[in-house]
Amino acid sequence: MNFFMDESFVAGCLDNLTDRLSTFERFVDALDKIASSEFTKLYYIRDLHSLEFDGVLFADLLYAHCADGDYRDLILRFDMAIERSESEFIECGRSLDSGVIELARLGVGGCVTGLDYSAEGWWRSGKMCTVFDLTSFQLALRFLFNALEMQPEHLDRFSELMFPNIYFHADPSDLKRMGIGYREYSSAIICHLSYLNDFAILDFEENLPTQIIQLAASRGVEISPESANTHGNRRAMARRRIEINDSPLVCEWHTKFTFNRGRIHFHARPSVYHDDIKQVTGSKVIIGIIAEHLPT
Repeated sequence: MNFFMDESFVAGCLDNLTDRLSTFERFVDALDKIASSEFTKLYYIRDLHSLEFDGVLFADLLYAHCADGDYRDLILRFDMAIERSESEFIECGRSLDSGVIELARLGVGGCVTGLDYSAEGWWRSGKMCTVFDLTSFQLALRFLFNALEMQPEHLDRFSELMFPNIYFHADPSDLKRMGIGYREYSSAIICHLSYLNDFAILDFEENLPTQIIQLAASRGVEISPESANTHGNRRAMARRRIEINDSPLVCEWHTKFTFNRGRIHFHARPSVYHDDIKQVTGSKVIIGIIAEHLPT
């Protein structure tokens, strides 16, 4: 996935760094994350340090506060992120122009900026997104996963970045075998995984299933536990049991895509995980089974 740094936004921050320090810190956090991942690329304009902004060199803006220890480490982190990034397209040997120009040329990707370009004629809302901190970077990855029409098997690469609070016991490639058509439901699949990552553990602090179901519904996802009839069927419940590190766990709660197809079975109460399971999964939501529909 490609991300392009908006050098004009950076220059604006540096020109008033005392007042925009916290903004620039969050911005550098995002740059560092993008540049350090082997699955994302950060691009920036060639000869960045020699560019002029309102008659002042970028290098002078960047290093103006280096004598101050409160700023020095942040500036160093910015420089290190740039060193891990690209200022040319290696495939064709072309040096990069401005970040927003390159994004407009490519037609898809992320713009690392604090500015809003959505009203510009070149902006493609279905293919482009902005990143300005770590939270928006995570959201951008999810957005681009769909925009680039990536397949479930790519989740093995991106799951730690996109869904750091999920442990996949089930193979993500099973998302193509839920009987619902992966291409048609790809956005919904990312939505369900996002719910499990972002909210499930918090929602499952409630004790009443009806409250949990209502909380998930308010976030746009339908979930449910198994019925009393299914609980009474030992063979059916055994199909919902998994083993992690030789310890059993029942994943009866599931997200639902249609009334009879598309099920992601999960467990979202880490407090009850056996210690042997926690050694592997930590305190993450566990996706145990991905299926069309388990027998009841």
